[in-house]
Amino acid sequence: MAASSSSTSFSSSSSHEGDAGSSYIECFKYSRRATLRSVVGRPDGGAGLVGERAVVGGWVRSSAVVRARRAAAGPASPSRKPEVEATGLTCTEVLMSRVPLIRCIARLMAGGITAAASAGGSARRPAVGTALVRINDGSCVADLQIVVDSALWPLDQITATGACVLVEGKIEQVEGTLPQYVVQMKVEKILHIGPVDSEKYPLSNAHSSPDLVRGYPHLAARTATVASTARVRSELVHAVHAFFQSNGFFHVNTPTITTTTATSAGNRGKMLRLTRLFSKSDNGNRITPEAVRAAIKEKTKQVEALKRSESNREALEAAEQDLQRANALSRQLKQGASAESSQDEFFHRPAYLTPCHTLHLETYACALSSVYTFSPVFQAESESLDSDRSLAERWTVDVELAFAELEDAISCADDCVKSLCSTVSKDCSDELKFLSSNQAGDATSSVIEAAVSSPWQKIKYTEAVNTLLQVTDKTFESKLELGMPLSREHLSYLADDLYKKPVIIYDYPKQLKPFYARLKEDLKTVSAFDLVVPKVGIVACGAQKEERMDNLTSRIEESGLQVEQLEWYLDTRRHGTVKHSGFSIDLESLILFVTGLKDVRDAIPFHRTKGHAKC
Repeated sequence: MAASSSSTSFSSSSSHEGDAGSSYIECFKYSRRATLRSVVGRPDGGAGLVGERAVVGGWVRSSAVVRARRAAAGPASPSRKPEVEATGLTCTEVLMSRVPLIRCIARLMAGGITAAASAGGSARRPAVGTALVRINDGSCVADLQIVVDSALWPLDQITATGACVLVEGKIEQVEGTLPQYVVQMKVEKILHIGPVDSEKYPLSNAHSSPDLVRGYPHLAARTATVASTARVRSELVHAVHAFFQSNGFFHVNTPTITTTTATSAGNRGKMLRLTRLFSKSDNGNRITPEAVRAAIKEKTKQVEALKRSESNREALEAAEQDLQRANALSRQLKQGASAESSQDEFFHRPAYLTPCHTLHLETYACALSSVYTFSPVFQAESESLDSDRSLAERWTVDVELAFAELEDAISCADDCVKSLCSTVSKDCSDELKFLSSNQAGDATSSVIEAAVSSPWQKIKYTEAVNTLLQVTDKTFESKLELGMPLSREHLSYLADDLYKKPVIIYDYPKQLKPFYARLKEDLKTVSAFDLVVPKVGIVACGAQKEERMDNLTSRIEESGLQVEQLEWYLDTRRHGTVKHSGFSIDLESLILFVTGLKDVRDAIPFHRTKGHAKC
């Protein structure tokens, strides 16, 4: 139901947003309602809007009912306290409380009559009085309190946590001492109610545990924590594009499906392979040689019959194509290919969800010079003790720069991460303040400020290992020696305890980095780096890419990969090779850093982990 044009006096101009002295309420461009951000999200909390009328909508976070004294009860006795102080009843309220028929008619007109009321008229007597309802539309951290009289709508529907409301009313100053509210809305019209069943709504408790919220990812964004995280994520994504577009980069869409196994042979089992789903008409989910022979026999008869009839040329061509495919599949089976692998190969070769975008992005860097992509990556992580850091689907920002060496990539990554942190600290200050209030430790704003304002520590891998081996005041659970990867606790010690700021570790042993990292003169280390931040660990990694054909081919073979599979990639070295470097930023890890969240599953909508992909 839409409000009539004569009932709205607020401006639709967006030029007044955030202006504490303005008396205009911003109307959302694509629906005739004001966002709560334009009301309570203002610097003055909405004080400058007192007396203005608006249409607002949102979902109920919590509520309280100020019950009116019953007319039949007579004057209130000084010795008897009412449930909550309230004003007297209106005529409508008296009729609704005393006459069941009128009460039923009112509930029918409201569209929310309950089964109990319709069955025998023995439903619980509706609340009479005034409801104080906190709603939020997701546009900001702050809620708006709306005041609803029971004469407008049955309060049990409008006060249910999770219900959706669209109301029209007037902004007024909050009376009394409610420090969390500057203004509230006195509701004059109910335009829409999306009711909920409080007994079935899973997030009816305002303080639901994180595990419970994760179990309902389709409803999780209605909680203040998840909604705040979503807005921070949105701002980071916007800031990513703004940074690279303003610095001369081109955005490239790299493929999500790949036939290239870019990781080492030992990690290939962590890639998620694509399979084609077959219907029952395709002989179930497994193709057997007997089924193929039967299909060939059937298709042959069909082709012969169509040839004799000479009535449907298109049907004949389709049948002949089916017969050709069946014969091709039969030849594959005879050559030793398994039925299972045959049904998988929609692309006539194994295909996977990509674990990285580096290789494909490099090809465009060798033509457009400076490029980036923002895309998901996939990895089938096994059971891990670090379950709060493991995801099967993550989002990364991948960057490639032609005519650039390792120091150039490090400098770009430094500028990019600092820019992203500064932007989100400025534009999502309310969200960060709210999220840090729910986390133990330092406020996220101070952590971000320290990371942005000071130079980062840069050390070589060998220096990092030697430093950790000399530590005497802490015992590490993970074994460490030169040539071994740095564990999470090692990285934490360097960033959290020793340097107390982000650390860039570079020049790794070649066996610890992918085949495409450029081999250094010592033939043992490669030009690669990791960016480690406090409380989280690695948020970005990068490398100068090997542009020398012989070295690259040798590294591919050393990694256990097939050179033939990467011929397309090697073409960029055969034809116009150039020095180039790049890096990748893990968005979820960066969100953990700026928000102070502890579990990576809370940093992404609809998290995917081993054994969990609910919707």
